[in-house]
Amino acid sequence: MTTFNAKNQKLEQSEISQPENTQTGEQSILKELLAVIIFAFSGTLLMMHLDAVEKLIRFSRTFERYEFDEIAVFLPSFLAIGFVLFSYRRIQKLESEMFRRREVEKWLLQSETIYKNLSITDDLTQLYNSRYFYKRLEEEIDRSMRYEQPLSLLLIDLDDFKNINDRYGHLNGDKVLKMTGRIIQDCLRKTDSAYRYGGEEFTVLLPGTGVDASKNVAERIRTGFEAQNLLLIINEALNISVSIGAAQFKPGEEMEAFVKKADDALYVAKQKGKNRVCSV
Repeated sequence: MTTFNAKNQKLEQSEISQPENTQTGEQSILKELLAVIIFAFSGTLLMMHLDAVEKLIRFSRTFERYEFDEIAVFLPSFLAIGFVLFSYRRIQKLESEMFRRREVEKWLLQSETIYKNLSITDDLTQLYNSRYFYKRLEEEIDRSMRYEQPLSLLLIDLDDFKNINDRYGHLNGDKVLKMTGRIIQDCLRKTDSAYRYGGEEFTVLLPGTGVDASKNVAERIRTGFEAQNLLLIINEALNISVSIGAAQFKPGEEMEAFVKKADDALYVAKQKGKNRVCSV
């Protein structure tokens, strides 16, 4: 984030100084044009001093050109040479400016991606946040209905998480939440997605998955917590368990009803003693 802020400050400073840089660039062009003109006149005077025109007449007698005016001959020649050099420098500067602009565009695209990721990601668990969950849920429901593919939802709740916060403090509670995000993510496919729904609740979207297969995924997550001992700051091992409700989307079902089915299944899991997977 420090590097990102530093780049942002540099870009803002660049934008503020742009009118000044433009004026400086115009002055540089005028100076270069003046240098071209001075070069051309100096070269012409030098050729006149060296009697170069007489040598040129002798050289060009085969073309029957016997009268040359020094200025008419040398000034356009040196002007042409000067303008070639001037144009070369202009091309170099344009290439440099084009490269700089490409770098700025590349950085802007990267910053846009960073801002987007920050807006949809839960900072603590590094899972997606609840606002993005509803957006993706709507998209997955549309896809499920369009292609007639199954879609399942898991609702996960940490058992007795309030007691963890009360006994060990919120810092250790945050450590549990971070571990939760990691365990859930490790149990999913690339096509699946996990979200922090709120507090100690999490959701998982499973496209192309029926309720039976979703319960298998949920069981992997549950046993992952069951096997995990979390070493807290006070060096005390803590066993964590989760209760999970699973539900499958039915065509034509409202989104809120779909989420409520998973929530009802989670409630059943809690009522049956926690640390289990249930579906309705």
